[in-house]
Amino acid sequence: MRSLLVAMWFATLLTVVNPEAKAQSPHTLRIAAIKASVLAPALLIQKYLPAGWNTDITYFTSPGDMTNALLTDSIDLAYTGITVAVIARSKGQPIVIVANQADKGTAIVAAAISEIKSIEDLKGKRVGTLPTSIHDILLREELKRTNIGIDQLTLIRLAPADMQAALRRGDIDAFSGNEPNVTQTIMAGYGRVIKYPYDTPVGTINVGVLSSDKIIRQNADKMRVWAQAHAKAVDELAHNPDELADLVHKEWGYDIAAARRSMENIDMKWVIDSTFRSQLAAFADRLKDLGVIHNVPDLSELVVSDFVDHVK
Repeated sequence: MRSLLVAMWFATLLTVVNPEAKAQSPHTLRIAAIKASVLAPALLIQKYLPAGWNTDITYFTSPGDMTNALLTDSIDLAYTGITVAVIARSKGQPIVIVANQADKGTAIVAAAISEIKSIEDLKGKRVGTLPTSIHDILLREELKRTNIGIDQLTLIRLAPADMQAALRRGDIDAFSGNEPNVTQTIMAGYGRVIKYPYDTPVGTINVGVLSSDKIIRQNADKMRVWAQAHAKAVDELAHNPDELADLVHKEWGYDIAAARRSMENIDMKWVIDSTFRSQLAAFADRLKDLGVIHNVPDLSELVVSDFVDHVK
């Protein structure tokens, strides 16, 4: 007992004498992610962190819940779509986009047995979409380009994961969805792509990495470490689509063939450049046009590229 007490006293003395002891403990990046192949780089962050650093990944199904987790300081970073960032900032919530993650990943798909061959053929049809998602906005942009009113379609609200089954059952005639659901539908033989909707001002923008004003202000050093790892993880998977397919198959149970083929419609990238900014501006304008937001947020506050700008 005496030896135990001496050991405890000595440990306490070390903590008092060495106030840096806690700072030398392993650092942790608290990451939130949605299980989508386009967000797979979140799985590789750990690989590129310095010794003593770790990731703690929490999976979400709702981007809105990820925003709340950022605002309550429960996570440091969220790998998700950009819609929630624009909506949050428009409400004055201190959410920021700190990196790009991937472009593309959307397709407008019609039932293989239907006569739908173009956007114009969607008139009078039942089309699955998730309102305010990037896939929904891109669908609306294509309709606008071809002078088709949204009221000329019957829009059916569906989560992306439910669109395949709805098309197979005949509940809908087409959908605007994401990868790898699009590719799985094509490979199963009951759907075909009628449009990759990237020829509008919204362009190819899709997902990014979000954080908060508080986190980037109080944990700038942590954010710089993360940015280096994020860039390397994205670059690795961008150049190795087979590795990405293996990774999401192993970690998330995705069909490996569909995941691999879906990479033909995904452009992995981490840089925030002028194209990203212009497409984000167009996207925010569309959200305002639709009444999703009342005010377009200040993009200079919404987008913080300082960390990825200094990646070596």
